[in-house]
Amino acid sequence: LERERRFSADVAHELRTPLASTMINLENALASARPDEAQAALQAARECLVSLARRTEQLLALARLEAGAASGPRARIDLAALALDVVEELSPVIARGNVELAIDHLEEGLTVEGYATALGALLRNLLDNAFRHAPRGGLVTLSVGRRDGHAMLQVLDDGPGIPPERRARLFGRFERGSDTQGDGYGLGLSIVQRAAELHGASVELLEGPGGRGLRVVVTLPLSGQPPV
Repeated sequence: LERERRFSADVAHELRTPLASTMINLENALASARPDEAQAALQAARECLVSLARRTEQLLALARLEAGAASGPRARIDLAALALDVVEELSPVIARGNVELAIDHLEEGLTVEGYATALGALLRNLLDNAFRHAPRGGLVTLSVGRRDGHAMLQVLDDGPGIPPERRARLFGRFERGSDTQGDGYGLGLSIVQRAAELHGASVELLEGPGGRGLRVVVTLPLSGQPPV
C-alpha cells in the first residue's frame, strides 16, 4: 500500500507540469488568429507531450524496479551486447538529435549476473541524460571495459556538468541538474541507482576531461564476484 501511495505521489509530481503546459499551449493555439503563432504554440505543446511520455516511461521503470519486478532468476549478461542493443534502441532519437554518439571502447566477453531489463534501463537513462545535457553539436561517449578487476560502464558528455556539492543529491527522485530550464536529471538517476543496487554495483558522478561535462561510471562485479 505504501508503494502504491508513493507511486501516486510520483505521478502527480512529475506529470502535473507537462500536462498543464500542454493545455496552455493548446489553448493559445486555438485562441490565436495568426497561423505562425498557432504553429509555434502547437510545436510547444508537442514538446510538452514528448516530455510527458518520457516521464511516464521513467515512472513505470522505477515502479517496476521498486516492486521487485527484477526479483526472478538472474542470468549471465554480456555487457557489450547489452550496450549495443540499447544504442540500437535509441538510434532513432540519436539520428534526430544534434549530438554525436561515440563508442570509445567496447570490450567483449565481460559478463555480469543480473537482470537485462534493469541494466538496460540503467544504461538507457544514462545515455538519455547525456544527450539532453550535451550542447548542440556536442559529443556523448560510451565505454564498456574493466576497472580494478570489475566490469565498468562509462557515459561521458560535454555539457555543463554538475558541481561536486550537488552530485550526491541528484540520486533523489525529483532532483534537477544545473539545467533548470529542462527536465534536469529527474527520475533518471534514481532509476540508475536502483538498478545498480540490484546488481551490487556502484555509481560515481565525476567531472569530464578538463573539468567540462559529466562522467558517470558504473562499476559492476563480474560473474562470480562479490558486490563492489
